[in-house]
Amino acid sequence: MASVIPSKPLEAIAFFESHVPVWNASAVQIGLSVAAVTAIDNATKAARTGYENQQVAKNASKSATQAYGNLVSTMRDIGGDGIATIKAFADSTNNPAVYTLAQIPEPAAPTPAAPPTQPTNFKVELTSEGGIVISWKGTGSGGGYYSVKRKLAGESAFTLIGNTGSKSFVDATLTQGTTGASYIIQGFRGQTPGKASDQLTIQFGVAGPGFTVSANTENAQAGSTTTTTERTSVKMAA
Repeated sequence: MASVIPSKPLEAIAFFESHVPVWNASAVQIGLSVAAVTAIDNATKAARTGYENQQVAKNASKSATQAYGNLVSTMRDIGGDGIATIKAFADSTNNPAVYTLAQIPEPAAPTPAAPPTQPTNFKVELTSEGGIVISWKGTGSGGGYYSVKRKLAGESAFTLIGNTGSKSFVDATLTQGTTGASYIIQGFRGQTPGKASDQLTIQFGVAGPGFTVSANTENAQAGSTTTTTERTSVKMAA
């Protein structure tokens, strides 16, 4: 019966290899002719030989594939060294025509990194020493910096008060009696400026037991103002 024979090829070969000697010794008793048992035996031996040949070919294929990969890797290394030499020669002779002659592309000029994006989502906090901490969100500050300009209440122009490599800045120069200050934050990468922030205006006033900080972010183009308020009991620096 077909269901007696294992479904996996190698297991089927082993099945007949173990049964052929038994059947051969008792062929008449189990109803098989000697010719039938011989045919089964020959077919089993042929299947075993086929399996062994397949294993040899499989191992040879693995070896050939590995050898092929090694040869390609060696080619890339040696060829890459040659291309590097061509590029070095073109550079040392300042002759771009070398690339055309060698039929390889001339290296593209490096693209400068973009400056930090426009600072947004401001957060303002008072320090225990009476200064303020301004933090914001933005991308691309790695390798760049932010400049911070300030205009106090009553002043007509913004003045640069410092730079920072992070997305926060501590203004510890506010004096007692300051009623308000406006800030503009702008990112730079080298001499390349990013888009300046909207104006951040902070009002200081006494309310309850301490000072209240109202931070207004003014977007002139959108005509909108976002206000956040924080109350603390610290005093401004003298």
